[in-house]
Amino acid sequence: MPIRRRGDGEIVDEKTQPVHTERAGSDSESAPGAPTVPVGNNPRRESLFDTDDVGGRLDAPTEPLGKTKKRRQAGSELDGPEASPKTRVFRPNRGEASPTHLSMDQDEPMADPPTGWLVVVQGPGQGQVLTLGSGMNAIGRSEESRVRLDFGDDNVSRANHARLIYEPRTRRWLLSHGDGTNLTYLNGEVVVSVEEIESGAEIQIGATTMRFQAFCSKAFDWSDLDA
Repeated sequence: MPIRRRGDGEIVDEKTQPVHTERAGSDSESAPGAPTVPVGNNPRRESLFDTDDVGGRLDAPTEPLGKTKKRRQAGSELDGPEASPKTRVFRPNRGEASPTHLSMDQDEPMADPPTGWLVVVQGPGQGQVLTLGSGMNAIGRSEESRVRLDFGDDNVSRANHARLIYEPRTRRWLLSHGDGTNLTYLNGEVVVSVEEIESGAEIQIGATTMRFQAFCSKAFDWSDLDA
């Protein structure tokens, strides 16, 4: 006779009549005299409390798969060291309010595309080319500097000696002095405030003179390609 299991674990027939009231967790796999039911067309009679086809007891409580999956997913997020946060570059698309965020990935050139260059024309490192990006370009000798000017000129501060800025909304270039003890010069004049700088201008820091060459300007910006 077909049977089914009620919510309280009691096995009943189709007329909801108790067939066997022994609770799950019995030490024996089949209680003496317990009723049995046929499985499919197999003439062998199976005990109601035998193990199921995956090795678990028929009456063993189970957890919904959805909860198990969520718990495993939550656990996987905690496993392993957390990834260190990286600076994201903000490049407005033609001045629109919605920003384009790109992670700083050295293997992906367009993560921080070039907007201009500094070429060392005099002093230590002559002939070296330094790439500029969108936004703030802090110049210094330390590895943390976005524009590392470390070719042997100790007159350059380790961090933030000067800042060369590309402002993508107006497509202008600006130069300002940072925290350096030694001064910053633009075309021979000391920089005491934020100065607009044009392509071809010369910047002097300590014993190093660099020539500035813009790539992005009013004539071209990377956002033109995103439109």
